[in-house]
Amino acid sequence: MELLNTSNITMKFGGLTAVKELNLEINKGEIVALIGPNGAGKTTAFNMITGVYAPTSGRIFLGESDITGAKPHLITKKGLARTFQNIRLFKELSVLDNVFIANHLHLKSNIFEAVLHLPRYKKEKKSILEKSLFLLEKLDLLSFKEDKAKNLPYGMQRRLEIARALATNPQILLLDEPAAGMNPRETDNLTSFIKDIRDEFELTIFLIEHHMSVVMGISDRIYVLDHGVTIAVGNPYEIQNDQRVIEAYLGVSEDA
Repeated sequence: MELLNTSNITMKFGGLTAVKELNLEINKGEIVALIGPNGAGKTTAFNMITGVYAPTSGRIFLGESDITGAKPHLITKKGLARTFQNIRLFKELSVLDNVFIANHLHLKSNIFEAVLHLPRYKKEKKSILEKSLFLLEKLDLLSFKEDKAKNLPYGMQRRLEIARALATNPQILLLDEPAAGMNPRETDNLTSFIKDIRDEFELTIFLIEHHMSVVMGISDRIYVLDHGVTIAVGNPYEIQNDQRVIEAYLGVSEDA
């Protein structure tokens, strides 16, 4: 079942084409990676899909919903959540509060009910607290629940950001360089962690990542961008042996 589809999405900034006619097809339950050298257009692609940018041309579909140019919070409500390369947490708030706040996207009670602590709000608040604690337990963060987010080790901050994304009830989770800043041990743990949350929460995962050990270790399929253009699509073995990909990453000598 196809969950995310982009049809010839293009992003231009003045005379610069950052991404040209990108076509993605991501099926339910897959782990798909988007890779390429620095400046290839990967984050621009993520920003179009998540509503940060409206594509210059092309369409984006989440299931049967056309989400092209929709606001980020509306896209999130439809079931697409993301993390960022630069961690974006409420650093002065507790670990629990960070996840608790993310749940409010789906609140049905209004501010009037919240201020007066009316029954519907109290029931929802209890449910959100239980869900937040459940997510912290599943992501091995429960023992840190009262700690300020800024005091967590770096790898745990990454987990917390993912916990917040999971609190929005996504169908598909976009991870923007989840291994950035991690040491080798944390990077190794991340590979199994991503697989585990895919299975535990029945997710589809789409990620940008520079660590090839992570990409090759977890991806069902890989898209490769170079200067905004798709140069290869395939499984890890096919990508590792694609001459165009090798040249994009390593260059090619004049003799060659």
